[in-house]
Amino acid sequence: MLSGYYTIASGLLTRQRELNVIGNNLVNTQSAGYRADRLLISSFEQELLTRREGGTGTAVANGASATAAVADETVSLFHPGAIAETGRSCDLALAGEGFFNIAGADGTTYLTRNGAFDLDENGALVLPGVGRVLGTKGVITTGSSSFTVTDTGDVLNASGNYLDTLRITAPADNTALEKLENGMFRFPAGTQTLPAGDTSVLQNRLEQSNVDMNREMTLLIESQRAFQACSSALQIGDALNRKATQIAAV
Repeated sequence: MLSGYYTIASGLLTRQRELNVIGNNLVNTQSAGYRADRLLISSFEQELLTRREGGTGTAVANGASATAAVADETVSLFHPGAIAETGRSCDLALAGEGFFNIAGADGTTYLTRNGAFDLDENGALVLPGVGRVLGTKGVITTGSSSFTVTDTGDVLNASGNYLDTLRITAPADNTALEKLENGMFRFPAGTQTLPAGDTSVLQNRLEQSNVDMNREMTLLIESQRAFQACSSALQIGDALNRKATQIAAV
């Protein structure tokens, strides 16, 4: 019966974490450039062996024989979102791979697909609440909203003069990215980066979140039912234990 409690408890904890991930996706349905997350789940035995050297050998632990579910890791889905026309010159979208580079006030270079940019008091292109948009020469300063961005990322002023080129980079492997708050990413130290190839920049447009509302609602219902099933099983197990204690006391 003890191993059963391990199974139920792990199920409750895992489903609660899954509900949190799905809830965060739903909250960010309207967040430009947001990338949906998924919780990967493995069995207790797989997790136990993975934590041992080379995944070999045997181990004895409480609940080791239980078919418990374990929350392995949260991963992001990098398929593109729909692109919507906005009519704002500061709104930019990427059609293809790669990320915009944003210089944060803390010195961190953030990566994002969110191109809902604005201009600060100095005429620099910024992502509100995050930092300044980077080009190949540094921070991009247009001076006014009367600027043009070509499909190759070249930024031209109102007179058509070249200012800079947007810095758009991509990791050799998206799984190497570290996801932060507000849909931001960053390259961990030592990550191999590449210039984004075959990527077009679209002005007056925004890439929407890649969250599929119908899919998320389906997953939400499934996870809620699984959570409720685990909760019911826990109540039944507790009732059986009380009954057994009563019988033993007779």
